[in-house]
Amino acid sequence: MALDASAMTAHCRFCGTQYVLDHKDTDYFLDFYRQVNDLISAEDDSKRKELADRLWDTADEKVFTTSDGRVVTVYYLYSFSEPECDVYIARRNIIFHFKKNGAQLSDRYRINSSMLDYPSADTKNLSDFFPKVTSGFNLDDGTDILVVAKDEDEYPLRLFGQIHGRHVAWIISRLENLCCVLEYNGLVHPQLDPDTVFINPYIHQASLYGNWWNVTKNNTLSSDRMHVNTTAMNLYGLRNTAAFSLGFNDVSEVTVREDIPAPFADFLKSAPEVNAYSDFEKWDETLIKSFGERRFYKFTGGEDDIYKKGQE
Repeated sequence: MALDASAMTAHCRFCGTQYVLDHKDTDYFLDFYRQVNDLISAEDDSKRKELADRLWDTADEKVFTTSDGRVVTVYYLYSFSEPECDVYIARRNIIFHFKKNGAQLSDRYRINSSMLDYPSADTKNLSDFFPKVTSGFNLDDGTDILVVAKDEDEYPLRLFGQIHGRHVAWIISRLENLCCVLEYNGLVHPQLDPDTVFINPYIHQASLYGNWWNVTKNNTLSSDRMHVNTTAMNLYGLRNTAAFSLGFNDVSEVTVREDIPAPFADFLKSAPEVNAYSDFEKWDETLIKSFGERRFYKFTGGEDDIYKKGQE
């Protein structure tokens, strides 16, 4: 079950069941978020490494045995399930354990993520924000695992809980970059959400690592009654992901508040532009209207700033 941004309620994405966490559960997650917040608030690299080591001392262990008898041990901080696989977040890797058709899904992940092309004027090294497969294994039970590299300081967006609007703003800017790359390649990502998006809060970077086995080519669906450009799915995913990080279930719930100026709320609730490039231009205008000229806001703050139990 996946936590909502308040970490008070969990829901099953498969059957829709909801579960309200009890006091023991919320105490566990509050402690975890405090540790994450201490980590991202560290003033220097040595302190950050000390806190990271302490956080990873609590890692769980998962052991896999390959078809040729080798043992693969994974130490992971967080895990969750997708319909096709279980996902384990290790310190420098993401491990996808496919339950069925593993070889086929692994191949689709590799092909879809490796065939990306980038504009010749790419000055941001956009390839850094997309998957790099490092290895894969056939297991003794007939299933498969795929290993994807990540930066040590990258974590799934879901783990940050509710985030202040100023920080969500830079996350949106990075997601707009990702959507422009998908647009440039004519691709639709079916699940741009808090589990597939990873952020590095120190350098304001966002990467898209999850569910590349289901990425498809963009097609315009036409009939007598509808004309839908499916690339809008990427931009709707962006808006719902931002809404989650602000503490809402989806964009329909977004309201103006102290950290969400009216232009910001209006952007999230608006329909995407005709393509990702136009949407990014619209967001740039919204960003200035909402927060003024661009500047780097360090991702810091106390528990009440980064993690919130619920809406105020």
